[in-house]
Amino acid sequence: MIGYQLVQDQRLKLAITPELKQSILILSLSSYELMQYLQEQAMENPVLELAYRRDTGAYGRNRSTGKQVMQDPYWNVKQSQDTMEARLQSQLRLLPLPAEVYRAAAFMAGNLSDDGYLEITVADVCTEMNVTEAIVLKALEQLQSLEPAGIGCRNLRESLLLQITRDPAPVPYAYEIVDGYLPDLANGSLGRIASALRIAREQAMMAVQYIQSLNPRPGLSIGVFEQQYVVPDAIVENHADSFTVSTYPSSLPKLTISSEYRDWVHLRQSAEASSYLNQCLKSAQWIVRSVELRKMTLMKVIYAMIEEQREFLTDGVKGLKPMTLSRIAGKLDMHESTVSRAVHDKFLLTPHGVFPLKYFFAAGLSTSDGSCASSRKVKARIKELIDSENKSRPYSDQKIVDLLFSEGVRLSRRTVTKYREELKILSSSSRRRTI
Repeated sequence: MIGYQLVQDQRLKLAITPELKQSILILSLSSYELMQYLQEQAMENPVLELAYRRDTGAYGRNRSTGKQVMQDPYWNVKQSQDTMEARLQSQLRLLPLPAEVYRAAAFMAGNLSDDGYLEITVADVCTEMNVTEAIVLKALEQLQSLEPAGIGCRNLRESLLLQITRDPAPVPYAYEIVDGYLPDLANGSLGRIASALRIAREQAMMAVQYIQSLNPRPGLSIGVFEQQYVVPDAIVENHADSFTVSTYPSSLPKLTISSEYRDWVHLRQSAEASSYLNQCLKSAQWIVRSVELRKMTLMKVIYAMIEEQREFLTDGVKGLKPMTLSRIAGKLDMHESTVSRAVHDKFLLTPHGVFPLKYFFAAGLSTSDGSCASSRKVKARIKELIDSENKSRPYSDQKIVDLLFSEGVRLSRRTVTKYREELKILSSSSRRRTI
């Protein structure tokens, strides 16, 4: 027979209070997000004030209410320009197209890569737009007729052919070379191309030079890349034998508790008003403490990071060492998640420019002397090697592996290829230039 009974069970349970959640949120916010958050809190909480700062001009006073408010530094940012999709659609609207053709062309205009290449197939467009293949091909033809020439292509060959076709005075044999001998062109087999087309080597050379003058990435000429505006959270300055870390003047707002409302809390009022003001006062005090704790935590993390990356201050990216979140967390006796929140969307002004804090964390690669090199340092060295190479005989990925090995860095060819692609550098065959 099943019965019911009452028993006592003692357990330990971690409860996250709303105040603690708010403190965690404030730690993870970027400086700009924190400004917006505090502005919202100051508007809702009459006890919390954003203090006037005459040194940076970051704050002002509302003439109607007299309350001090923060002026958003991003108000001075220029208006964003039209994107590639918007520019192409503005051209499409000028064409007398049937509604279905326009819709399909506009849809494909929104599915172009930054280089201007169509990233979806004709079959996918038919499925998504529920139209026939004939309509999609007609729409693609209209899209490829827009400016710049080569836009909406599906591969490099098609892009170059579109540009040659629309050129009123193309170099002879350029179309034939791109159409049938593009792999030979990439490999620099000029003699084979001349022999196949039965033309002089000089004619093939002129055609190749013309092809190389075409734009393999037509979308970049009209694409708009939004510039990132950031307010550094801290400044690090290098001295002879030491360094200093300080907060950026306008990155952290100065908070105060309204003395007028603080005095009202102690006056005899209705129970409802007294309860409301007490709640606002406690909330404002917690926000002030949380912002101050954020500042202290951030300064500790940055100082520990720069201690590990001391050589960066003098040598730049070349001086970066492998560093992980767990290493900094162990050094400060913090939880790794706390360090992660502290560096999230935070920026540091250094002698070498402004860097996100996450930039200083990178995996380590083994070297011949048993030490480790930062992956960012290795990427910078790969870029240096490619920038200094002979453009008529560029380094292959295997050659870069050999050069790095001679410098004591051991990498596989696959890793070099991965780093080169992350740096957005073309392969050796695409970098080759005929002299």
